[in-house]
Amino acid sequence: MEKEKTVGKYRILDTLGEGGEGRVYLAEDESLSRKVALKCIRQTEKTEEEIRREAAFLRDLRHPMLPVVYELFYEDDWYLAMEYIEGESLQCYIESRGRVEEAQGCLWADALLDVLCYLHTRKPPVIYRDLKPDNIMVCRDGTLKLVDFGGTALKSYGEKCVGRMVATAGYAAPEQWPEKGQNPRADERSDLYAFGKILYYMVTGADPGKPPYTALSIAHYDPLLSAGLERIIRRCMEEEPEARYQVAEEVRRDLQRRDLWKKKSIAGGFLRHVEKQVYLTQKVGVGL
Repeated sequence: MEKEKTVGKYRILDTLGEGGEGRVYLAEDESLSRKVALKCIRQTEKTEEEIRREAAFLRDLRHPMLPVVYELFYEDDWYLAMEYIEGESLQCYIESRGRVEEAQGCLWADALLDVLCYLHTRKPPVIYRDLKPDNIMVCRDGTLKLVDFGGTALKSYGEKCVGRMVATAGYAAPEQWPEKGQNPRADERSDLYAFGKILYYMVTGADPGKPPYTALSIAHYDPLLSAGLERIIRRCMEEEPEARYQVAEEVRRDLQRRDLWKKKSIAGGFLRHVEKQVYLTQKVGVGL
């Protein structure tokens, strides 16, 4: 589609991105003079019934971190008009700044856990399945928005297949990849695995989605980072779902209990103290 083409009451201004399910345009709603994100949905990927059902599901979600869905309509193709989020992706934000400070990272982590709590406690639960920095927008006021629900699914129970699985290397949990004759699967713990990877990326600047990534301790990148934060990240990123946090509220509770982060062995605490002092000396010239 060329720029300046009109679809319904929307005038196409630019292309925002393209994925497996369709292309997203920046458009203007000429009747209300507002910008929108207009998603053109590939009909070869989904049936009309699936498109209508998923649009209704997105329309009914209400959370400050989720974009508002305005309407679904058909004009040669199916289009979904949504709130346009101004800002930059978390991926671009970190790439341009290296990483974020621990305090900011914890604030954003708490916000992500809040929206995951909301999604996971719907009836039935909503599993995002493709949580990654590219799908998180940093708005101009410093808040976050979760966008691109193309990989999202309602949780299935029993032996029912989850259907098509979206998975991004470096962020998707191991169970989201088919192996040993098993179908890929995802539940709340899969989203928490990806959350752990994102939090790791935020405070270290080491992108799990790009080689050569190795899961080193966060203290390897900055000894001033808290040992408690390391434990939270490690538990989220456990290979086996049973070893991870089971619900987002549990992660949020530990993230907010900063007083427990300081509890460690005397020997471990002393070594951590020495590491921090050496790091400070090298970075800003503070004496031991």
